[in-house]
Amino acid sequence: MFSSGFEFHLVELGHFAAYLALAAALVQVLAPVAARFFHRPEFARIGINASIAVFVLTTIGGLAMIHAFVSDNFSVQYVATNSNSKLPLFYKVSALWGGHEGSLYLWVWVLTLYTVVVALHGRKHYPDRLPTILAVQGALIVGFFGLILFLSNPFLRLFPMPADGRDLNPLLQDPGMVFHPPMLYLGYVGFSVPFAFAMAALITRWKSEYWIAHIRRWALIAWGFLTTGIILGGWWAYYELGWGGYWAWDPVENASFMPWLVGTALVHSITVQERRRMLHAWNIFLVITAFSLSLLGTFLVRSGVLSSVHAFAVDPGRGAYILAFMTVVLTVSFGIFLARGRYQEAEESMTSMLSRESMFVWNNVVFTVAAICVLLGTLYPLALETLSGDKITVGAPYFNAVMVPIFLAALLLMAIAPLVPWRKANPERLRSRLLIPVALGLNAGVVMLVAAWPLHWTGPVAAALIAFVTGTILTDYARAVRQRRVQHPGESLPRALARTVLGNRRHYGGMIVHLGIIAIAIGLTGSGLFRVEKSVVMSPGEVVDIGSERLRFDGVRSFQRDNYFTLQGQFTLLKSGVVVLPERRRYPVQEMPTTESGIHSTLWRDVYVVIAEPVGEGNQTKWGVHVYVNPLIQWIWGGGLIALFGLGVTLTSRRRTARDAVAATAAAS
Repeated sequence: MFSSGFEFHLVELGHFAAYLALAAALVQVLAPVAARFFHRPEFARIGINASIAVFVLTTIGGLAMIHAFVSDNFSVQYVATNSNSKLPLFYKVSALWGGHEGSLYLWVWVLTLYTVVVALHGRKHYPDRLPTILAVQGALIVGFFGLILFLSNPFLRLFPMPADGRDLNPLLQDPGMVFHPPMLYLGYVGFSVPFAFAMAALITRWKSEYWIAHIRRWALIAWGFLTTGIILGGWWAYYELGWGGYWAWDPVENASFMPWLVGTALVHSITVQERRRMLHAWNIFLVITAFSLSLLGTFLVRSGVLSSVHAFAVDPGRGAYILAFMTVVLTVSFGIFLARGRYQEAEESMTSMLSRESMFVWNNVVFTVAAICVLLGTLYPLALETLSGDKITVGAPYFNAVMVPIFLAALLLMAIAPLVPWRKANPERLRSRLLIPVALGLNAGVVMLVAAWPLHWTGPVAAALIAFVTGTILTDYARAVRQRRVQHPGESLPRALARTVLGNRRHYGGMIVHLGIIAIAIGLTGSGLFRVEKSVVMSPGEVVDIGSERLRFDGVRSFQRDNYFTLQGQFTLLKSGVVVLPERRRYPVQEMPTTESGIHSTLWRDVYVVIAEPVGEGNQTKWGVHVYVNPLIQWIWGGGLIALFGLGVTLTSRRRTARDAVAATAAAS
């Protein structure tokens, strides 16, 4: 328990450091302006040093808050609200971002981290534009620190100090809480770097081939973290919430999905600008939109305008500030874009609709339309309630009806695009390359139709497209490996494959990402179309049949952990003898029950068991039991890992410079 004056003053030190960070961020913003206005280039260096100071001071504030949690300093209101002396140390640290104030502080810390990395990297690679880039990021830091220090201050005191805290939300006492929010924030905030580059390019009239060469890697890093966060969030929801699913089209889930969709369009569109000097203005639009949607996610989660298991705050004042801040960012950024966008006009135009650049353009159309559809479905209920007072819910039926065809269209483009060359394809050559993949796709669709009849039309179509995409990727690899083995006789197949990938990491890393997406598509299709569920009331010794599985209920036992009591059910899968142990937990501080599912996973299916409320008393007690069989669901998590591995391969490729971009364009010509 907190007792000493040292801990008391340490929190005050962190609080003071946060105010100093705000002051340093203002210097970071104003120094480049002063350098240009007074014609004093040395002022710009002050802004660079200020960005480092902002990061250090923000880190001091964050460490002070973590220490307050670890030392049970309940004189801090935020600690008293989100922690307890019996809370395991693991969760005391993650409790920093378990509430509204701390999650915002983590957000701004991640923003300062990105800023200092850009500052250190930019000193060598883009020193002339660096002050402007840092000024843009500094303005974002000032905006968030304004919210933290004046409306959502995590350092506020509570007198008299309570004897103990109110505990962390039991739903957040899970390993997923430690990793999921930081990954999302690294993704959200990561798009601030391309945003700052794009604003600097517009303000300083930076040539497109130069700034686009720098933001590709940053965009991929942000996309990778956001992908990781979304996958972890789905996995967490799957095993923690006890409903047997992983994605419910919750508004806050949608808030993370929208910047991911636009970010996916961006990482593809950047390639077109690098190789063909096209889509300059469009890429700036995508950059602004991706970051704006990240801010929108912040508004939705922390404003109190919606009800969600993921939402943090219900303070309208905070929501009004975030909305005003987001409005300013949108107005200023799009205003600069409209005023200076003509300086980013494309140098070349599309020469054929049968070309790789045209496939990438259609890719952008598909993902942009998807983002718009998710945005409309998320915001329409809020807009309707604001205007008329009527409350409606836009749920899974709308999103599934709209997004499934879009997803299938994305799979089709994923199959065709890698086989189409830049500028213009030879129809005969393209036809020969598509012959085997198309045959595989048609066969897979027919097999699915026959084997699973009657089935929703999406099943055979998805199977056909999955096989089609897989065929095109494997054909691409096979052709490249065959060519290498002709050039290097005697080289083993594994070595030839490894050398092929390492020789063109950018291309084949992307293909690995696509293989991961295919694995995810298999998991989505299998778990979505073939899921089986059953709800029963069981006594110990009873057996339930579900699908091809037989499940025996062996009984219930109770025991106590550090800060909760649990009832643990024991079930046995009779075919394999595997024991499954679902739980019902009760946290006495918050008097909140939670469900912990019991899951037995194989490559082909999950058996998912949830124990519900008891029925009856004494020797006649029975238990409600929910059982789900989810085919192929592990392919979703495995596909995510494959995609991230492919992203890592891509990121290890040699950094492309502006000179490389120009040379690539010439070669494509």
